[in-house]
Amino acid sequence: MHELALEQRRALGVRAPWHVGDVSWGLFQHEGREPEWDFRLWEDDGRVVAWSWLKRDRDALLEYDVHPEHLHLLDEILAEPDARGASAFDDDAETIATLARHGFTRPAGATHVNARELPDPPEPAPLRDGFRLRTVEPRDLAERVAIHREVWDPSRVTESSYADVMAAWPYRRSLDCVVEAPDGRFAAYVLVWPDDENAVGLFEPVGTRAEFRRRGLGTAVCTYALQRLYDEGMRQAIVLCVTDAACALYESVGFRRHATNLLYRR
Repeated sequence: MHELALEQRRALGVRAPWHVGDVSWGLFQHEGREPEWDFRLWEDDGRVVAWSWLKRDRDALLEYDVHPEHLHLLDEILAEPDARGASAFDDDAETIATLARHGFTRPAGATHVNARELPDPPEPAPLRDGFRLRTVEPRDLAERVAIHREVWDPSRVTESSYADVMAAWPYRRSLDCVVEAPDGRFAAYVLVWPDDENAVGLFEPVGTRAEFRRRGLGTAVCTYALQRLYDEGMRQAIVLCVTDAACALYESVGFRRHATNLLYRR
């Protein structure tokens, strides 16, 4: 799955459906969910050219990736009888038509893909007195999990599952960026996943604790994350957004929308 994500990114750029960080974050953040997941791989001469990932929960979402030279596999992938949701880019008429043939016809949401080039490091954003920017240390596990669970409540992320995330490729502590408040708690964060082969970093996920919002901390930590990415050799950053507020934050730090992914249900 990682190898196909790398290949797709190399060929398709911003329109690649997956980043290697997406795969790792999805696999390792939810400890104990493995029995709920079904994976299928399609190989051509020992090389994975497509995969599907059915999440057997309330939403029954079917995630998938298909190499452009093997789009004939879409019908077989989308024929999964237990899937209730699947997605496609809004301008991908062929995939949308294939979704419709398999009953996926009801629009149920949109996710926007945003990118920013990094020819130079960005200027630091102002930070209020007493707050500081840094990256996560091993001793920070409990607090790092606490902010994530608070921002994304209800969340199934635990200290054990986040330890698995931290042990997974391509996670780096040097790209797990936080704003530390004067009382030592984390006020905002960005987890950045590197793709060294394609020099592209993914922001996933991003969050600010409710009590610390509207203080410029989201802007500060995103700008810091862009600086860290540049320092580690990345020359493009990508991030997804759903809400207007999140999309506006990313636009304010230089991201621009490149594609929209539509979710369809049946």
